[in-house]
Amino acid sequence: MGDNDSQNLGLAEVLAPHRCATLVIDLQNDMVRPEGVVGRAGNDVTAIAAIVPRCADFIEASRAYGVPVVHVQTTTLRDGASDSPSWLRAKGSIVNTGGFCLEGSWGAQICEEVAPAEGEVVITKHRSSAFHQTNLDLVLRSMGVETVVVIGEQTPGCVEATFRDAAYHDFYNVLLEDCVAAYDEEQHEASLLVQRRRHDVCTADDVLAIWKAAARA
Repeated sequence: MGDNDSQNLGLAEVLAPHRCATLVIDLQNDMVRPEGVVGRAGNDVTAIAAIVPRCADFIEASRAYGVPVVHVQTTTLRDGASDSPSWLRAKGSIVNTGGFCLEGSWGAQICEEVAPAEGEVVITKHRSSAFHQTNLDLVLRSMGVETVVVIGEQTPGCVEATFRDAAYHDFYNVLLEDCVAAYDEEQHEASLLVQRRRHDVCTADDVLAIWKAAARA
């Protein structure tokens, strides 16, 4: 496909099921549950918990339409092995704590409602973008994926970092505005404002309507 053809693709073509993978960002106990580290640090995770059922439904629909699901899991290695001083400072300013998703802990586990099915890929990351020093790019290309549909938590953080980085890695990227959330509503809306101006942002129903039409065809 030539450059001009790619530029002129409509959303339905970008979201053709054979092109897509659903990328699930950081739906883990420490991030989602009130008793997790992020909630206990004084952050209101209500909005994050609220999207989990919607994300679970979208994940099941992805599987039904033959769209691969790739799970992304933030992990902090024990004894600070994955935390540089600058990253600790960034983590602390973002969520008021640096000690979340410790390797092997309950908090690092992916929430059971959205747990990976047998054979689904789980990408472990130590920074905001799921592409940063991971094998995500290789895995997606090996699957023949051209478009990533991004859902998950911390809209202005790991979601936005991964969503934007997908474009920099030459993937089409689509963000589901009703399947992402943050503990700070103002930051959530600010992030969506920026992404709507720069990339494709729509709802889960918009995507499923396209996939349903493609299945009929």
